[in-house]
Amino acid sequence: MSKRDITKQKILASAWELFGENGYDNTTTRQIARHASVADGTVFSHFETKLTILREGMLSQLEKIGQEVLATDQNKSTLDIGLSLIEHYYRYYFDNVELSRALLKEVIWDLDYYRTFDQALFQTVNVSTSISEKMPLIMDSYFMTLIKHLSQPEPSLEAALSELNNKIRVILTTNEIE
Repeated sequence: MSKRDITKQKILASAWELFGENGYDNTTTRQIARHASVADGTVFSHFETKLTILREGMLSQLEKIGQEVLATDQNKSTLDIGLSLIEHYYRYYFDNVELSRALLKEVIWDLDYYRTFDQALFQTVNVSTSISEKMPLIMDSYFMTLIKHLSQPEPSLEAALSELNNKIRVILTTNEIE
């Protein structure tokens, strides 16, 4: 790993720690730089904005989760793997409500950025053509259910997962689930 990559990872780790302690809105890039022991401008030579840091940090966390799920659920059906990925992702979002809300507040205007990530993960699962054709509907349901439930005063992971599971089962016919 190059020195530049090490510095970038140090900034990202510092940001993630500070976001967890102070919240996204209450953390400044100056605080991130100080915590990472780098000059203020160094943060911006690695990340365009604080939102970029949040996006990369969240994607990094979700990528790790996805890799873990795919490694442990290899012998399951495509649907079961997909539902397992969804459950683990949602669990992470609901364990980090404030960060998730901050991210989703911005991402609602740039859903293609996250669809690309999720579609890449689902492609590693070897999704059947019939399910693949319905992925846009599944992804829309995924994000809208997530947004709906995270916007509640007291978000419920169980309610969100139940609602999304029902939506997915409606989207996929009985023949495609088996």
